[in-house]
Amino acid sequence: MNSSTTSELTAEPALGERARADVPSTTSGGTDWVAVWAVAAGAFALVMSEFLAIGLLPDVAKSLGVSEGTAGLMVTAPGLMAALSAPLLTVAAARVDRRAILLSLSVLLVASDLLAALAPAFSVLMVARLLLGVAVGGFWTIGVSVAPRLVPAQVVPRAASVITSGITLATVASLPLGSLAGDLLGWRAGFLIIAGLALATLVLQFFALPRMPAQHAVTFGSLLTLFKLPRARAGVIASVLVFFGHFAGYTYLSPALHDLAHIDSTWTTPVLLLFGVTGIVGNFAAGMTAARSIRGTLTAGVILLVASLALLPLIGTTAPGAVVLVGLWGLAWGAMPLGLQLWILDAMGEKADSGLALFISASQLALAAGAFLGGVTVDSAGVSPDLLIAAAVSAGALIALWTAPRLSAARNNR
Repeated sequence: MNSSTTSELTAEPALGERARADVPSTTSGGTDWVAVWAVAAGAFALVMSEFLAIGLLPDVAKSLGVSEGTAGLMVTAPGLMAALSAPLLTVAAARVDRRAILLSLSVLLVASDLLAALAPAFSVLMVARLLLGVAVGGFWTIGVSVAPRLVPAQVVPRAASVITSGITLATVASLPLGSLAGDLLGWRAGFLIIAGLALATLVLQFFALPRMPAQHAVTFGSLLTLFKLPRARAGVIASVLVFFGHFAGYTYLSPALHDLAHIDSTWTTPVLLLFGVTGIVGNFAAGMTAARSIRGTLTAGVILLVASLALLPLIGTTAPGAVVLVGLWGLAWGAMPLGLQLWILDAMGEKADSGLALFISASQLALAAGAFLGGVTVDSAGVSPDLLIAAAVSAGALIALWTAPRLSAARNNR
């Protein structure tokens, strides 16, 4: 790294200073951490609902008389619907109070989980999962973008890290918890438990969230603004590469642990939980370091992600080596959703809703594509080529991040 890039890492203005000028807070300088945690709880419930199905696939397939491949649509359908609904909801609800939107999405989440738990046929279950996708797309777009309106500008990264901690925790905990719930209680009980959690979250949000009137109109034309801003465009490209690479590998982490390190099912769940713990650490660490340099935070995270993926087939062939690399992978991934969303918030300023809508669409599509093509690679060539391809794709994010203009240039082009 040369001196010019090093100086950029240290000289890049703090996110809090930029947020103060771009996104006025509705709290008049106050800090509403209860509201922040209420949004985080909603994020946890939504993402848990989305990925819990991974651990329930065998039980659902057997109960409803479909193949496990068909049952896998429970995972891909919400992601594709989220990619579609994120921009549509952003435009349709452009003038609606953000509190009302978040509450409505939580109601939809409760309804989708209840319908899933009671579904008499797989077709009804798919309707429930499509409804969930609408909620996911809307919440991912609105959830993080309200952080600057709940806290003072100087603690926006910390508030955003709290909100994304719900996403991170649910992402990494859903697979082992879903499997455990299916084994002990059955898949319907698993959805009922999440419905109860979503209902509790709805009540908390009802009492905790302040009114947050829409600040500006959003049109389909304004959504394309993101592609006109080089810094924002680079953030979306980096997001696509990182999400594709991560989920191409993570979706098949369990078979990778078994095939490479010969870790049996008894120890797979603890290793996945380690991924979750280090992911939470990475999330909060990114919340602190991103306040100083978003680019530096993402650079460190992507390098660690690429190294973890690439080294697993090489030195992850023993249980200790695999455990260490999975822990580092979790640490790296924990920083990614927060860092990438902060990059978009930073690049878009007052038009953050527009930027996040397309960020969510692109990320969800990359998630689905990574999981699908990763599966094709695993089936045809094995887990080692899959992990190496995932590492190579993720590495491309470094090019996108470091060819993006500095903040001052991006501001002048806005």
